[in-house]
Amino acid sequence: MPAPRRGLREALTLAKALAVGGERREAAVAALVRPENLFQPYTTTSPNRYPEEFGIVRLELTAAEPRVLSFGCSSGDELLTLRDYIPTARITGIDANPLAVRTARKRVAGAGPITVVKASDASRETPASYDAVLALAVFRHGALSAAPPRCEEYLRFADFERTVTGLAAAVKPGGVFVIRHANFRFTDCAAAAGYELVLGGFESAGAGGLPSPVYGRDNELLAPEQRDDGVYRRLTAAG
Repeated sequence: MPAPRRGLREALTLAKALAVGGERREAAVAALVRPENLFQPYTTTSPNRYPEEFGIVRLELTAAEPRVLSFGCSSGDELLTLRDYIPTARITGIDANPLAVRTARKRVAGAGPITVVKASDASRETPASYDAVLALAVFRHGALSAAPPRCEEYLRFADFERTVTGLAAAVKPGGVFVIRHANFRFTDCAAAAGYELVLGGFESAGAGGLPSPVYGRDNELLAPEQRDDGVYRRLTAAG
């Protein structure tokens, strides 16, 4: 019996994922509806995945009621974790996946001032309005874990820079931007000129121990040691 055609195999895989539910269903929905500007199709998450980063953000925030933005908030674990670390914060979560947004809204209901927005970027956010913006394991694609020599089949630097520029603009002077497990470098973006590194040198392995290869402005693979994941502080006007 001949093997099923690729299109049929993909359709069967999607149907199975939709039936299984959970993050596999959310990824299947993303594959079907193809949200604009989607980077990471998988919604894998868990509570307190980045304790070091969350702890640094908590130390950096000095406002009585800081505003915090989680870009790529998935199904809400990160939002609830941020609430635990910073109980007085007003938190906004953004995600492009419609099913993940629906799940997140249900999960955070009654957990305080947390808003979940379906969006693919920060274009609707007021510039310089957040004390902290986090993009954790968002600007990456699981298909790049094998480190192919080029990445544009899955992700393009131009899309990364455009989206990061909007996120960086949403940070208040003196606020922090946290970027982790990205397949591109923040410091390759023009917006990075307005920031200084607070803490870098994080381990390069992503969730589950998988490597997060890094690519340059030309979408070509770079050496792993050239990555620049970290916590960055937006310079003040005087800076």
